[in-house]
Amino acid sequence: MKAGRRVLLGTVVWLGTYIGLPYLLSQRGGLGLIRSGRGARQVALTFDDGPDPATTPAVLDALRAAGVHAAFFVLPEQAERHPALLRQLLDEGHEVHPHGNLHRHAWFLTPWRAFRDPGDAARRIARLTGRRATRQRPPHGGYTLATLLGQRATGLTGVHWTVEARDWAPDATPQGVRSAVRQQVHPGAIIVLHDAGPGGRTTPTALPGILRDLLEQGYDVVPLQELQGARPGRWQDLAGALRGRH
Repeated sequence: MKAGRRVLLGTVVWLGTYIGLPYLLSQRGGLGLIRSGRGARQVALTFDDGPDPATTPAVLDALRAAGVHAAFFVLPEQAERHPALLRQLLDEGHEVHPHGNLHRHAWFLTPWRAFRDPGDAARRIARLTGRRATRQRPPHGGYTLATLLGQRATGLTGVHWTVEARDWAPDATPQGVRSAVRQQVHPGAIIVLHDAGPGGRTTPTALPGILRDLLEQGYDVVPLQELQGARPGRWQDLAGALRGRH
């Protein structure tokens, strides 16, 4: 085999192992990640990228008005910059979990940086909350082999989702985000929205309507830790998850 072909084959094998398998098995199939609940007409709302004083308070207002709690996957830099807002999240009964130490997709980090990122984020958030982090969502929900190993080494369980309203898209509108949630929601859904960043342009306005829709459809909106059947995916769950069953 010529040297060039050996290099190409080695690259393909490396990328398949490092990115392809984690993408297929975990990011898409939910293996080892909390992806949804099971067996109850419940949903969990999750928010990424905050806290941001320009947009997070409106999200909190909507949640408070509806009498529901959510899980916030926060960026350490934002949390350190706005500790009072982070404390408000906790004081109002919401869950706080680490997002990424760097807000970059794991595919574009070096393996060492991707391995360290979950633990670094968890330690920074724990210093602010006084609570040990046990769950984490990488930015963009992106995984590599190093990300999975980094979570495991730090005692973290990854949290993914089954409903994504694409509130971050440049053409997103509050009406479109609300409609996307209404069309995709199902019993046990974990819904991902954003209380800051690009999604912060649309979600605060859309959220009151989203909450009304969920309650009118008979869903109980619960914190992530109360979502029945929300456990890391197992090998026997893979086939259904890859076929799009929740």
